[in-house]
Amino acid sequence: MSQQVAQGLEIAAVALVFTLTVLYLAQRQRISFRYTMGWLTLCVISAFTGLLIPLIKPLAAKLQLDAFALIGASAIIILLALCIQLSISISGMQKQVQQLNEDLALQKKVVEDIHAASK
Repeated sequence: MSQQVAQGLEIAAVALVFTLTVLYLAQRQRISFRYTMGWLTLCVISAFTGLLIPLIKPLAAKLQLDAFALIGASAIIILLALCIQLSISISGMQKQVQQLNEDLALQKKVVEDIHAASK
């Protein structure tokens, strides 16, 4: 077995372990379905790129990169995309929490005014 094949299998094995971890967390409802799908997509891409190193080598050669550098760069790009998506989600949730707090403050003021008027 060549070193490339062995490294490809190692990458696939790590991706499989990560996949099982994501599925475990999803089953325990520690991460939502949307994020589970994002992480599983990353796992699948990682596993396939690890196994398809012989097919990736020509593209890497054209880009004057090592095959593993190309795989690493691809993984980093996907992780950055996930981070951006998570940042967008968190920002949306922060806006929702702020809006809820403002609505609650207004409702509290109305209740206090009604209570003060009834005295």
